[in-house]
Amino acid sequence: MKKETIRRCAAALLVFSICLLASCSGNNKGGKMTDDQKKQLYMNVFDTVCSADEALESARASNAVVFEFRGCSSGKDVWNEFYGKVSGGSPATVLCAHYYVIDSLRMSEELYEKEKDQYPKLFFYLLEFDGTEFTIKTRLSSEKELDSQQKFKYLRHFTGDAPTASALFSAYDYYVLVDDDTVTMEDIRKGYYSSQIGDYVPNKIVYRDYSGWKEG
Repeated sequence: MKKETIRRCAAALLVFSICLLASCSGNNKGGKMTDDQKKQLYMNVFDTVCSADEALESARASNAVVFEFRGCSSGKDVWNEFYGKVSGGSPATVLCAHYYVIDSLRMSEELYEKEKDQYPKLFFYLLEFDGTEFTIKTRLSSEKELDSQQKFKYLRHFTGDAPTASALFSAYDYYVLVDDDTVTMEDIRKGYYSSQIGDYVPNKIVYRDYSGWKEG
């Protein structure tokens, strides 16, 4: 209980600091935070250990790019600004928050009972571009240690129709980190399911959005 109380206090303090920093940014020209201020804010949010719901609140308050079941739920303008900078070769940093809830309708009762206590969960993606390559750090909000840290050369944008007729959406919009700027989304999907090791394409989907949902 004490550990959980500490986490909640840390999350509350973080949200307060976010609001304070945002208000202080009014002293800057145009009332906007500088790139250094935004980067520091993102790092503070990324480093704070807290529950998934607390992390979601912090992510929204810090203007991170948030993803839920149906794709990007907030921060599209932030992502577009980031992508515009890196496309022009300028260094930039963005924080993404991927929030997951358990879907009891699409799993067996046995599996649901086994995994229900693990949800909701939120993974932070801290993505930095130094002008040459991308570094992405991922961390489950409730864990102190990093889940992974990877480097990639390119950020590719893929759009297209749903890969199968049974998909719940009609079209997808992905941004994917890769080391080969000639690969396609089809190459990446093939690597997921192929039994041939050589078919796998190193990648990381950092942005996902969908349209044309087929159910309410």
